Amino acid sequence: MNNPYSCYRSLFPILSNYVHLANCSQGALAQPVSRAIEEYHNSLIEFGSNRDQSIMKVEATREKFAELIGAEIDEIAILTSVSDVISTIATCLPYEKNKNSIILTDIDFPTVGHIWLAQEQDSAKISIIRSSNGIIHLEQYEKEVKENTLLFDKW
Repeated sequence: MNNPYSCYRSLFPILSNYVHLANCSQGALAQPVSRAIEEYHNSLIEFGSNRDQSIMKVEATREKFAELIGAEIDEIAILTSVSDVISTIATCLPYEKNKNSIILTDIDFPTVGHIWLAQEQDSAKISIIRSSNGIIHLEQYEKEVKENTLLFDKW
């Protein structure tokens, strides 16, 4: 049986020789992304600042992503990293006495835990679900999520 996603896999040259398991800060580089980086680099060499072109690309990306997930464009924010996103969310949440529990796991990227632990100064109560051989079962979340859970982080 043919894999319907094999055409996507072919966009990532590294996958023809390796199984790429890196995460968070560095993923496998796709050929279209490589071309876009080269195009951006060349435009800097040729024209210097290309702020207007960059803004147009960001807006086009927001529009495509909004369409993909069925959202409005103004509901899409583009930030520099998952850490930046989590920090933004964490500092905006209303930590109230009866709704202040944040649940994360011991296999989250370290920065994620640091950001949430910093919220304890704002009355957040942090719970960490322990993995077993790198696996966290849904039942573990079900056991931890209670009425006072404000958010559980499944990054």
